[in-house]
Amino acid sequence: METFISRQYTLAQLEPGWPEDMAIKRMKSSPRTQGSMRMSLRRVSRTPENSRAYAHGDPVNLIDWKAFGRTDELVIREHRDEASARVLIVFDLGATLQWPTTSEIQFHGGISQAITKSELAIRILLYFAHSHLTLGDSVTIACVDGGHSTLKSWSPKSPAEILRVHETCVKQGFFDGLMSFLSESDHGQRHFDIGWLMSDFLGQGFLEEASQVATEGPTQVSHFTDRISRIVDAKELRVLHIFSWLETVSEWMDGATSYRDNGVAHKIYLGDQLKQSGVWADEVARWRQTVAAGVKALGGVYLAVDDRMKVADLFHWLTNEAVAR
Repeated sequence: METFISRQYTLAQLEPGWPEDMAIKRMKSSPRTQGSMRMSLRRVSRTPENSRAYAHGDPVNLIDWKAFGRTDELVIREHRDEASARVLIVFDLGATLQWPTTSEIQFHGGISQAITKSELAIRILLYFAHSHLTLGDSVTIACVDGGHSTLKSWSPKSPAEILRVHETCVKQGFFDGLMSFLSESDHGQRHFDIGWLMSDFLGQGFLEEASQVATEGPTQVSHFTDRISRIVDAKELRVLHIFSWLETVSEWMDGATSYRDNGVAHKIYLGDQLKQSGVWADEVARWRQTVAAGVKALGGVYLAVDDRMKVADLFHWLTNEAVAR
């Protein structure tokens, strides 16, 4: 659901309870708001989802008798009602998501409108949690460290709780604020209907499996999917690849900015060289493709986001790929 407002604001400003909530359109079109999943049990409805010819053994109460009176044919009209979904939202609290720090931003000339990747992930996380709770879903929020096992989790009970967490995050900092609500993980044996995963996939756990890709060729995707599926065990997988906008462009780089790589002879690449050669953009694009391929292999949906992305673009993805499936 896109509006003028959502086109003006970026994800760095996203808050829970945003006016164009991903639940609003579905809530208005539904006679009952009981969650974001579809029940397998069908019932009769005046606004049917599907109609077909009667087959022996079908429940009689699903027959459209008015249609029978008009056509002398038995027609079944079906509708799947809404049901509460068990939703798991996982975010990565690894060290790579704490970039860029305030000191790093100041070092590069006080680059404006840059937030840490962890703040971006938490802003989106709180928005999703508020939306699902508003729909009537049950929500569990959990964190992993660089792609390793789940560390802590929390199950908010209402949208109001999410709003209180957001207030705390604004006052204390998004990372510290959210962590104050999480406790030791207790969701390991539960199975979820919808699973969200937010990470930059640069943590040691992900890189360990990614390194096997280079040596084993065609098995690259399978190794990467193993890591994701262990973190998020859900029927529907939705992945947001978290970037800082400073990682997606090179305009801010200058000749005074160096990048050290101990794996090569010269060990230092100057910012100007990266800008001219296009190495930076190529590597970012390649990493996106690797992660996207792993998500696709699991039957999930993928979106790369950064803190300069418009809120409307996230809504468009939710409407067309992630939510309306």
